Amino acid sequence: MKEFLHHPKERKAHMPKNPGKGIIERYFKRKSDYLCIFLEEFLASIKLPTPVVRETGLLFVLLTEGTLAIKVGYNDYDLIEGDLLIIQPMKPFSIEAESTECKGVVFYIQSDGMIGTMDNHSLIFNLDFLETWSKSKYSIERDMRIYYENIFNRILHEYATGANNLNIVNAYTITLLLELNMISRDEYATNNAAINLSYRFKKLVYDNLATQLSIAEYAERLSVSPNHLNKSIKAATGESASQLLSKIKIIEAKYLLFMAELTVNEIALRLGFEDPSYFSRFFKKHESVTPIEFRKMIDLS
Repeated sequence: MKEFLHHPKERKAHMPKNPGKGIIERYFKRKSDYLCIFLEEFLASIKLPTPVVRETGLLFVLLTEGTLAIKVGYNDYDLIEGDLLIIQPMKPFSIEAESTECKGVVFYIQSDGMIGTMDNHSLIFNLDFLETWSKSKYSIERDMRIYYENIFNRILHEYATGANNLNIVNAYTITLLLELNMISRDEYATNNAAINLSYRFKKLVYDNLATQLSIAEYAERLSVSPNHLNKSIKAATGESASQLLSKIKIIEAKYLLFMAELTVNEIALRLGFEDPSYFSRFFKKHESVTPIEFRKMIDLS
């Protein structure tokens, strides 16, 4: 991205304080309602791999060079040049690894902050693609990249120079969101019924994390047969409905074990497991360690 401001020449690593907050929120001093910095500057401030965390705001990562491995929700992404990642508010994620030439931009906006200062644009956070269950990775076509880069470049300029004209930042943010919403709507309209059903299933799972529902019960709520649900989820994701459900529960469990001051029994209840011992067996089956052992590993890292 040639038009970008000069990249930092030296990367002095420093660990953010206050582990009770998300990765961005520890870095974020809340001097304004947003943050926009070079990706390499941000990566220099954290230790990889990171634990599973969440942010209360909306996080964008635009990769312009190199590769970046990141887990978002139950998906493992290997970002390459031209990829744009959106991490929706409260969606669990962890940054796994970066290549040496990794470059790009990190843009974070508080969901209770800027959007809304221009008329009534707070409604923009009701866009479907900003829901927790929605997809996170967008591969921008080469001929369209310059337009997205210009948006990030302008926001980066406002933040880097300290001008912080929120009307300008708002305008470019809204443009970015509307562009992505158009892509998302086009994909949703053209994708087959299996992918659309998988979106509905994921939304239902996220809405009922504290309830232990069977696949048959999910199918009933979606007005399809269990067999049709399984076939559709398999076609859309390569995994069965039960495998996808387990992945989502495991990611949520990891987040709660790291971030929440809850006992394992309390976490089990939050995830719909009435029997804590069954939850421990479920967790060990997928992670090869018990929840208690996993929490100890976090404390030692």
